[in-house]
Amino acid sequence: MDITERADQKHQKDLHRLRSLRPIDDDFMRCLFKDNIPLAEFVLRIITDKPDLVITNCQPQKDMKRLAGARSICLDAYGTDSIGKKYDLEIQREDKGANPHRARFHSSVLDIENLNAGQEFSELPETFTIFITEKDFYGMGEPIYPIERVNLVTGKPFEDGEHILYLNEKLNCF
Repeated sequence: MDITERADQKHQKDLHRLRSLRPIDDDFMRCLFKDNIPLAEFVLRIITDKPDLVITNCQPQKDMKRLAGARSICLDAYGTDSIGKKYDLEIQREDKGANPHRARFHSSVLDIENLNAGQEFSELPETFTIFITEKDFYGMGEPIYPIERVNLVTGKPFEDGEHILYLNEKLNCF
């Protein structure tokens, strides 16, 4: 095989890899959100159904370092809106990455990172942990699944400011 044939094979492999990329890919999404607050704002406006939502900060691959020995995470896209709400966007092509326990952990890390020593618990910001999945994780044919805590005795919302959402390709914004 000569140099031209090897270069052509490499080119064909690269083209194949490019064709398989979609915004739902973690690496691709990271590049889309990098330094692109308008895009993050646009996506979050669709997801939250809040047309006036304003993002003041968006950091792709935000490291949430924890105490020694505790598990740390790296958020795919982390944003703050104009009234202090926090958003964690997680892009998951595989269902195993969207495990409800992982969503719970991400939500808890947002809480830990956003309350300093001496602050009152009531000062915790409202948080949104959003898992964007390629497939319908719950298999019920819905584009979005909002997860909220409920008092099982009263049937009323717990209203602790924590929100978890699962979205999939049926939302048609990806």
